[in-house]
Amino acid sequence: MEFAYKVRNTRGKVLRARQEAEDRDALLYSLLQQDYFVISLREVHKSNPIINRDLFSHKVSSKEILIFTRQFLAMVAAGFSILRAFKIMGEVARKQTLKKALLQIHNDIEQGQALWVALSQHPKIFSSIYVHMIKAGEMGGKLETVLDSLGQHLEREQDINARIKAASIYPLIITLLALLVLFFIVSFIMPAFVNVFESAGAEIPLPTQVLFKLGLFLAKNWITLLLAFIAAFLLFKVWIQTSRGKCILDKVLLRLPLLGSVLSRIIVARFARIMATLLQAGIPILQALEVAAGVVGNVVVSQAIRRAGRGISEGESITYPLEATGIFDTMLTQMIAVGEESGSLDSMFARISDYYEQEVLYKVNILLVTIEPVMILFVALLVTGIVMATLLPVFDLMKMMA
Repeated sequence: MEFAYKVRNTRGKVLRARQEAEDRDALLYSLLQQDYFVISLREVHKSNPIINRDLFSHKVSSKEILIFTRQFLAMVAAGFSILRAFKIMGEVARKQTLKKALLQIHNDIEQGQALWVALSQHPKIFSSIYVHMIKAGEMGGKLETVLDSLGQHLEREQDINARIKAASIYPLIITLLALLVLFFIVSFIMPAFVNVFESAGAEIPLPTQVLFKLGLFLAKNWITLLLAFIAAFLLFKVWIQTSRGKCILDKVLLRLPLLGSVLSRIIVARFARIMATLLQAGIPILQALEVAAGVVGNVVVSQAIRRAGRGISEGESITYPLEATGIFDTMLTQMIAVGEESGSLDSMFARISDYYEQEVLYKVNILLVTIEPVMILFVALLVTGIVMATLLPVFDLMKMMA
């Protein structure tokens, strides 16, 4: 959901911004934790024209955001003003979506808006963690340090995502090729064989009849089946956009064998890295938890993180709500507890993220090693079944000829 709000800060300045949030209460809680007095808050209902311009707009990739961050850091370190930096980057940007956003941010800053407020007007480009870290750097006078931390965070996220995508390509290709081969043989090869055997008077065994009828069904109804699959996929996409659908899907994904373990490690690594980055940037822990809850990527974990934030505001420890999810194991919560007691949560979260990022890579490799033989066995059984169904009538025909 996207919300437009107007708030007043502790110095009496009125700020207007737009921001995406899970719901109204979550955004309101986040603003109050940042010591803002909320003047107005309303949900922005996006128009639904016949031609949606967003369908034709080019999404800004994480790599482009990383390049922008590095460029911005270089300009700030060289002594460029923020206004001049955004004007130069906006003029030289190649992608129109990013170019338009940077020039708009330049204009907003020129009109007196804070940098983080101007960035928050573009939630599809700059994430919540990005905006909050820029805010911390801007208000604390250490924008250069924060930009360097942001660059490192984006590089780690990009590296992990790239490795996971690379590991998943092989099983996907094998599965797709197996299904295409099955469709081709059953729809085009099998009917020709069956016609030859029937004309020769050979008896058609049951497995061959099943494949033959399946082939006829697919050949006649493949367009209908394709449209039904697309419709089901679109309905599924709409369902998981609802709060109930997303919650159910996230719970199911975490409980899947093998994949659930990998996913939980990814979530923990991302949470720890975000917390380390935010705390090192000087953002208070309650605000850091609220940001992490919004970008961690799982509703179940987000709810636990928000419960931890509410517990801390009431004087409780951060560890108990996290451990209750079943995702944050005992070792992790004990490490967080040690960091909490020693006052070094930022460095402890950094160590946790380093450990779990290595765990993610290890789990992905284990998953890949497990999937490969399973996929090979699946394809072998598939081919064997089709070959046997094709050869059985040949054996019957040879018996008749003998």
